[in-house]
Amino acid sequence: MSFLLAGAGARGQIILDTDSGAFADDGVAVTMLLRSPRRGDLRGITVVSGNVWSRDGAGFMARNARLLGVPELPVLAGTEMPMTHTAAMRKTEKPIAFAGAFDLPVPAAEVQPPSGGVDFLIRSVEAAPGRVTILAIGPLTNVATALQLRPDIAGKIGSLVMMGGAVHVGGNASQAAEFNFWFDPEAARIVLRSGIPNKVLFALDVCNHAHFTKKLFDEIVAVKTPITELYREDFGNVYPGFLKNPNAQGSLWDELAAAYVIDPKLVKRSESLRLDVETTFGPSYGAVRTGGKAGTPVTVVLDMDFDGVLGLYRKALTAR
Repeated sequence: MSFLLAGAGARGQIILDTDSGAFADDGVAVTMLLRSPRRGDLRGITVVSGNVWSRDGAGFMARNARLLGVPELPVLAGTEMPMTHTAAMRKTEKPIAFAGAFDLPVPAAEVQPPSGGVDFLIRSVEAAPGRVTILAIGPLTNVATALQLRPDIAGKIGSLVMMGGAVHVGGNASQAAEFNFWFDPEAARIVLRSGIPNKVLFALDVCNHAHFTKKLFDEIVAVKTPITELYREDFGNVYPGFLKNPNAQGSLWDELAAAYVIDPKLVKRSESLRLDVETTFGPSYGAVRTGGKAGTPVTVVLDMDFDGVLGLYRKALTAR
C-alpha cells in the first residue's frame, strides 16, 4: 500500500546536486525532473565530484540542460575534492569495484576553495527557508561544505533526498560501502549527523531490487532524439552495455530518488533509522552504521512501485 512520507508533499523549489558523468543515471534523473509536472520547480543544478571531477560534470549537465530546452538553468560546479579521501588513499584500498573520478587525472590544484555551487545552495535555502528540496544523487561534499560554512541553514532545508549508502546490504564500491558514501565518507557523516529535519535515503537496499532490461532500452532508443542518442551511447556501450550483451540487466539508482521527488506516492515501504558513517580508514571506510547517539533520524526507503518508476522513466526519455 502506498503512502506519503512526512514532509514530502509540500510543493517547493528543487536543487539537484549531482556527480554527473556523460549521461547515465544522473542524466536520466534530470530528464525525469525536467519532463515532469515539477519542471518549473527545478531552480538549479550543483555539481560535485564523484563519477567524474565536478568541473567536467558541470559541463555534461550544462549540455543536458541545453538539450532539454532550459539553457538558462543555472549549472554550477561545486567542491572538487572530497573532504579527506584522496586518489592516493584510494590506491591503497583493495579491492575497489569502481573508483569514479579517482581513476581520472587529478586536477592540478589538490585543494580548492568552495566554488559557486556551494554558494548557490546556501543562497537558495536562505531565500526560501523550509521550501527547498535538495536532491543529492552524488557524494555529499557540496551539502556538507554548505553546512560547515553555514550551520544555521540545516533547519531551513525543507527536505534532503539522497541516493547513497548501503544499510542492510553490501556495498558496490567496496564490500562494505556504496560508491557515493565511499567517495566522501566524512561528508556523509556530517550530513547524517546534521539537523536537517527531513532526510530521505535511497540506499542500495532499494536500488538492488530495481532493474530494467534491453527490452526497455530498445523502446527508448527507437525514438530518435538528442537525449536518446546520449542514452544509447552510455547504456549501450558503457553500463550495462546492452549493445555488447543483450542479456545484460541494468539497475536504477538516481532515478529512484528523482521519481520520489516527482511522485512520493511511489514509495511503498520505509523505516526510520539513526544512521552514521564509518570514517576510520580501512576496509569499512564509508560503510553505514545504524544506531548510536550521533546519528539523526533518516527515512530509509525499502520498497517502491517499480513499474510506476519505470513508467516515469520511459515517458521522460521518449518525449520529444
